[in-house]
Amino acid sequence: MSFPHDDKPWAATAEFLRSRLAPPDRVLAPDLFRFVIPRAERYSAAEDAAPRAFTWIVVHKGQLTEIPRPFLKALTGAARPIFANEVFVVFATAPGPKDKDLGDTAHVRAFHAYRDALPPEPPKPSPASPPPAAAPAPSPASVPIPRPARGFAKPEFRDAPPRPWLAPGGVPGQARERAFQDETDRLIADYLGTGSGLAVLDIGCGGGRLGGLLPDAALVAGIDIAEPALSRALTRHPARSPFAFARMDATRLGFADATFDAALMIDTLDVLADPATALAEAARVLAQGGRLMVTAHNKDSLPMRALRRLDLPVPAGGFSVQEVTGMLRAVGLTVIRSDGIFLSPGWALPGASAGLAPLEEEPEFVEAARLLGRRAGPDYALAFALLARKT
Repeated sequence: MSFPHDDKPWAATAEFLRSRLAPPDRVLAPDLFRFVIPRAERYSAAEDAAPRAFTWIVVHKGQLTEIPRPFLKALTGAARPIFANEVFVVFATAPGPKDKDLGDTAHVRAFHAYRDALPPEPPKPSPASPPPAAAPAPSPASVPIPRPARGFAKPEFRDAPPRPWLAPGGVPGQARERAFQDETDRLIADYLGTGSGLAVLDIGCGGGRLGGLLPDAALVAGIDIAEPALSRALTRHPARSPFAFARMDATRLGFADATFDAALMIDTLDVLADPATALAEAARVLAQGGRLMVTAHNKDSLPMRALRRLDLPVPAGGFSVQEVTGMLRAVGLTVIRSDGIFLSPGWALPGASAGLAPLEEEPEFVEAARLLGRRAGPDYALAFALLARKT
């Protein structure tokens, strides 16, 4: 579910907050506000906090049971209600001299009535009893030494789209697919870093794998049209993490203009029925100066050029770098970096694919394909990545 921009109370409350927010302000609000105000924190953040820990507290009168009861009781003494409508009351802990106290208005009185009518808060469960004594530890020689975590999960191949162009003779094996994903992940890190403080939109998010590459993002909003993929994404990322997922068409994004600082379209452009409209929508929801990263199968890669030159069958689909650059330019995005991804020795030699296929999962040849893609660049590699900025 996305932010309900067509709902007047929601839209008016978001507009009020955006007009008043300062860079250091903390905002406590319902989950959906994170689509329009990335820094907004869920009501669960108030569990062990006082109202004055936040600059703005957005109270949904129909969601009072989600706010910790002690926080609600302390709220009116610590903050002033300065905006209210039939759904929300916005409290400010540091109101300005011109901010009128709306405590006597019907909307705020309704909040008090709802709060006072809440049933008693259920008691918290008692602490669990201590676990039983552990069995004797095995000898040090039998304990494997754990490797440090990389900070994100390894690729899941069910999240990968079909890539018959990545390996001769059909779908690439696990070593080649993992290397291709790792190379894409490296470029995401180069382009966006850890996502520090950014609101990022992942278009065609699949199972949400890419969100883990941006551990410092303020928000990673993933959209996809496939319900099974979104179910995996929700399972992968816990409720308290900075992730949100919604079923949405890439050509009709349900976000306001200039909502995000960055967007990803990884392995997405090739499967869209209307890629130009999807790029226009991505540009619309980016803030000025925001960045979009796009990857695509290169229909003008060195192997494809060779096949055409020899009048041999050429796999359908894909884009040229020039085509995608033109579509980006048409919607106000300027390419500021481009990279090649993978160039397989087997594909690069028409007629030799069948003979070289057994080598395509050999580590030496997988690494060679990775390095060749970097050196060949976006015009000749099997796939390419572009980073564009909204100007």
